Amino acid sequence: MKSLTRIFITLCILLSLATTSVAENNDIYEQSLLQTLSDIRQLNHDQALSDTRKFIKQYPTSKVGQMLYADLLLAKASALPSIGFGIQQKSQRNDLTLEIKQRLSSTHTPAYQGLLPDSILHLADNQPYFLLLDQSQSRLYVYRNDMGTPVLEADYFFSIGLKGSGKQKRGDQKTPIGVYHVTSYIDDDALPDLYGRGAFPINYPNSWDKRKQRTGNGIWLHGTPSNTYNRAPLSSNGCMVVSNPDFINLKPYIKPEFNTPIIVVKSINWLDKFEWASQQKLFVETITSWLAAWENKAHAEYIQHYSTSDFTSGGRDFNQFDRYKRRVNNAKTFIQVDISNLNIYRYPEEDNLILMQFDQAYRSNNFNLDSPKELYWKLQNDAWKIVHEGSRKINTRKALALN
Repeated sequence: MKSLTRIFITLCILLSLATTSVAENNDIYEQSLLQTLSDIRQLNHDQALSDTRKFIKQYPTSKVGQMLYADLLLAKASALPSIGFGIQQKSQRNDLTLEIKQRLSSTHTPAYQGLLPDSILHLADNQPYFLLLDQSQSRLYVYRNDMGTPVLEADYFFSIGLKGSGKQKRGDQKTPIGVYHVTSYIDDDALPDLYGRGAFPINYPNSWDKRKQRTGNGIWLHGTPSNTYNRAPLSSNGCMVVSNPDFINLKPYIKPEFNTPIIVVKSINWLDKFEWASQQKLFVETITSWLAAWENKAHAEYIQHYSTSDFTSGGRDFNQFDRYKRRVNNAKTFIQVDISNLNIYRYPEEDNLILMQFDQAYRSNNFNLDSPKELYWKLQNDAWKIVHEGSRKINTRKALALN
């Protein structure tokens, strides 16, 4: 019995982080795994062995389940120095231990404490759901749009690139960080077994990635091979990977025809509801002020919304854009601009950068245009300035995935 206790000292330390009930989680696989770990924490080793035996019978391709079962059996015979000691390959042992830690940490996430992510501050009426992926916690959150407020619908474990987060160039085996959209769905019949039950390509690189000269393509959200239940937290060549059962559960929330948003962050910044609403109000007022100046043909006021130092749009810098808009707007007898389907994101891992995406209906005496649009705003000298403006075009090409 002492040997069993010694082997799981580290595991029990990890388990002490889990303060909410197992039943909070939506994933039956994860509920079963966390229940086994709870038995270990309570030093109920016989029950843990029984639970683990049932677990691997139900999920025979679970490497974590196999590791825990092997450890429990080996520990009956002799003291073992560490979790997963029976696994000869150290990297695999570290992967599985990290997975346990990540799954345990998910049970006390601020998502279950009534807090809201600052990653999205305004939700478009035509977006019923959005996905928020926290790379530091290996956690994928599904949020429902409840009359403009995000409400947590479900959450799942997911894996990222072998070299971690922050993709910069083709082949770096990192997963990008940014605001993306699903472009299409690829059925598993059209894919090798490596991608599991299907794939949702996303629009990496987006316009901000291109401005930053980031390269690569073929970043997908997809399933796992048939010979493993799920992949380790750091294991892909850049894609975001969930288990096949979780992929099936996610499908109803993802609508390529609506370009479902996928916000990929290194770590979520959580806000209470009051602060979240306050930030939303600020940025709605910011875009409203920009629109009013444009419609009123008040060029001096309008152009003050743009950054003089690092603005770009369609190959124009600030001075070129200033002269162009002054000439165009002065030629109008009236300008009317209506926007709809507004999403406001705080762009991840960028210092005070806000992305606004919306559908724009432009009307004037001699030109009309309906187009999707995006504005990137940056805080400069205590004022929010537009640093990039463009037409939001989602590339629906099905590029070959990186993994």
